[in-house]
Amino acid sequence: MTNQIPPNDGKTKQHTVKNVEPLSDEFFDDLVTELDSDEIVGIILGGSYARNEATPFSDVDIACFVPDSLKPTPKRFIYRDGRLLSIGTKTVADIRSELARPERAIFIVSGFRRVLLDKDGSVGRLIREIETFDWEPLKRAADSYANFGMMIYAEHVHKILSEIFKRDDLALSCATSKLLSCLIEAVAVQCGVLVKNDSTYYRQVQETMGLDSAWTRYHRLASGVDVVALNLYRETVALLRPTMHSDHLEVAEQAIRVIDEALALLSSKF
Repeated sequence: MTNQIPPNDGKTKQHTVKNVEPLSDEFFDDLVTELDSDEIVGIILGGSYARNEATPFSDVDIACFVPDSLKPTPKRFIYRDGRLLSIGTKTVADIRSELARPERAIFIVSGFRRVLLDKDGSVGRLIREIETFDWEPLKRAADSYANFGMMIYAEHVHKILSEIFKRDDLALSCATSKLLSCLIEAVAVQCGVLVKNDSTYYRQVQETMGLDSAWTRYHRLASGVDVVALNLYRETVALLRPTMHSDHLEVAEQAIRVIDEALALLSSKF
């Protein structure tokens, strides 16, 4: 089996990467024995190994569930049999809470998970809730999250323009990458793009917007390119305008006017 790697522009030839063989039941049995304790109520496998799409460099994503009364510990990493294991600690209550937040739900809902341990049935019930998740009740909150974001991202617009004027390329690259990340998330949340995994995130958003759309064209160009990121901001405002609160839209449109004035000034100076 091969795993297709999308090209940068979505049109050039495809390359392939061979997937690795699935991990054995013995590997997971030993891992569960190692990780289990009185505080563990369940363990699940996620990520590429759960989807049978792992490459030789994929990490093994493990989530250990503790009782809702306990505070999850920070994620840790260990190596076993030459593989990097990413071990997070979660509670069922925390995941349910995140499912009610559109900006978190888009990264939780999609994707296959394998239950490795479920002492009291709570983890299995949670997985079934995720599998029957309905985006419709979150649409209003998703609109609110995205259009509020477009207002506060005006700060990134001004930061980019400041760094252009100062000709500070490193600071400009940092500011541009922040705006690009924020705009992609805003569109994903507003449109309810349920992200399958990190590898498909950008592709899913582009496909939702339309592969030949202006938004997708700017998105493909924007990484590390200052003016294009500003154009992507403009295009994202146009996309989200029908859902935006008037106060948020007022700030976003003013930011666009600043962009127009600044670019006109830049073209005359440089």
